[in-house]
Amino acid sequence: MDTQLEVLRGEIKNRALIYYEIYKQLAAEHGSDEAVRLMGQAIHERGRAKGELLGGKIGEPDLVKLAEAFAASKGPMDAFGHEVVEAGATRAVLRLTRCPLVEAWDEAGLSPAEKTTMCDIACRVDFGKFEGAGYRLKFRCRIADGAGTCDMELTK
Repeated sequence: MDTQLEVLRGEIKNRALIYYEIYKQLAAEHGSDEAVRLMGQAIHERGRAKGELLGGKIGEPDLVKLAEAFAASKGPMDAFGHEVVEAGATRAVLRLTRCPLVEAWDEAGLSPAEKTTMCDIACRVDFGKFEGAGYRLKFRCRIADGAGTCDMELTK
């Protein structure tokens, strides 16, 4: 019997495959660059909506509070393996130790370049979320690009 966490990871993997199917259709009709742009824009907007909620919980941008909120999401339903690497007044480094999206793309046989493209699209939700809460995000490394983790550096 699947645990709730396994079910959640399965749903995230399904989302990854839906992204890929939408991307293929858009790319066939409008080209790859336009598919990435359109999907990224839509996913970014969804992230911004989530970020506004996050900002409402944290208040004014505070990297330590942000890291605490990120760490609090590490519970029994943590599908991405949340870790806080660093949290201070000027920056926070947040880590994901696993990615069900990349796992799904691996299982589907996507090439390294395809996984990078799909991650470029999917991670727009993270940019939107953190921007919507008042932060700047930079990925130091990503699992989709062959790294062991996704490390997100955040600043105000």
